[in-house]
Amino acid sequence: MEKKLTTSDGTKIAYDINGKGKTMLMIHGVTDCKESYDSDLSYLTEKYQVYRYDLRGHGNSDHPKKQFDLEDHINDGIELIKQLKLEDFVLYGGSLGSYIAQGIAVRIPERINKLILNVSAAKNPASALAETAKKDNIPEKTSERREYWIKHLTHDPKNIASIEKSGFQKNTLDAEDEYRALKSITAFDFRDQLNKIDCPTLITSGIYDPVNPPAKGEILHKLIKNNQFSKFPSGHLLRLECAAQYKETVLDFLRK
Repeated sequence: MEKKLTTSDGTKIAYDINGKGKTMLMIHGVTDCKESYDSDLSYLTEKYQVYRYDLRGHGNSDHPKKQFDLEDHINDGIELIKQLKLEDFVLYGGSLGSYIAQGIAVRIPERINKLILNVSAAKNPASALAETAKKDNIPEKTSERREYWIKHLTHDPKNIASIEKSGFQKNTLDAEDEYRALKSITAFDFRDQLNKIDCPTLITSGIYDPVNPPAKGEILHKLIKNNQFSKFPSGHLLRLECAAQYKETVLDFLRK
């Protein structure tokens, strides 16, 4: 059942809880929603109580009309963790969610026992995706925009049909909210702070990822003390393109 909490600036954040066991918090990527992780719940909830939430400006959380940024996302995550009293948990983030996860992990490392960073980077300029979408004349209809992003972020066209059936962008944004969400990926550089992370960390990269190629994963691999770095033959939607292989990698990491 979905619930909502209110941050200190009045933004309502939607979240849900699935399963029983050890605690895990999952953070989705830009223009996506917590339901993107529907396909992962079947195996994660066997041993974990999984918390998922919609980022501000996404899904069923509030969609502010004022532009927000990465710092707002990080603060929302920390407030959610503190309000829900999450301790000794696995923090899992993909793409934008992985940048947020890094921002959280370097500020409250004592609460996190394992960290998963999927298709991530330690440093990036402000995202160009918003302007790319504009130049490509991204469609106005939400269903057609979803198709655009799936094709743009998938390496093997044979995987598109299965990804279209997944929870990816299940709660699709309208054009105005999508542009604002893409603009929220402001420039960041966590390189000088990553030595604060001492929990076991899984870093995963797609070999053909046009957004965060493996070279960016290598930087994380060099700067985080205790980590495992795995590469997959995929684009940016690694978790969905290489679902079976990725599942086994995650489960093996969690078992250690």
